[in-house]
Amino acid sequence: MRKNDLNDLLADAFNAPEPKNKKEFLKTIRPREVSTMKMLVQQASYIRISVWLLAAAIIILAIAGSLAMIDGTEKTIASLMPFTAAIAVLEMKRSVKYNMIELEMATRYSLRSVVLARLSVIGLVAMIVLLVSAPVIAAAFGGEVIYTAMHILIPYLITMIVSLRIERTIAGRQTGYTSLAVAAIVAMSIYWASFNQWLIIRLLEAVEKWGVAITLILIALTVMEQWKTINNVEAFA
Repeated sequence: MRKNDLNDLLADAFNAPEPKNKKEFLKTIRPREVSTMKMLVQQASYIRISVWLLAAAIIILAIAGSLAMIDGTEKTIASLMPFTAAIAVLEMKRSVKYNMIELEMATRYSLRSVVLARLSVIGLVAMIVLLVSAPVIAAAFGGEVIYTAMHILIPYLITMIVSLRIERTIAGRQTGYTSLAVAAIVAMSIYWASFNQWLIIRLLEAVEKWGVAITLILIALTVMEQWKTINNVEAFA
């Protein structure tokens, strides 16, 4: 008996038989479905504690300052809101910072979905801060809720727009903390404007006349910048 014949006989004797209904079995294996809400909750658990602490601190300051009738409470809250936008951008970049890009690209959710979920969660946090702070401050100091909300929201939107645009540049990706610098500049600008009586009057007049239009335009620009960032997140990773 030739060696090849022996090999063929051994192969016939010990080779595993062709599995039956293999395709049908594989079709029955389906990944467990996860709802959008559950995904958001999962991503919320990964967001750093500093995000939640900052949001809680802003709410506490707004309530405490309003109850104590401390002048400048609205200005302080408006100056802190840009840092919530900066943190949102930093959370979006955590995958790059900790070299998790390739791993997240290979997981169940795409990197775009993860970034969208993180921005959505932190955006919801900022909205909660706004919805709590604006009515409390307006009620305490006799202002209108809508104008108080715009005074608080506009610095946040400006910071988000500028930070996202910078983050998509080469310099922004290499720097790492550009969004915090943008937030600091916006916050300092608010305080600088508060010491210029003529400028603050002009700004208040502009908000009263065009505040709603300005806010809607800034919201539209923010959504546009976020959309661009999400669509290009893998290319810029």
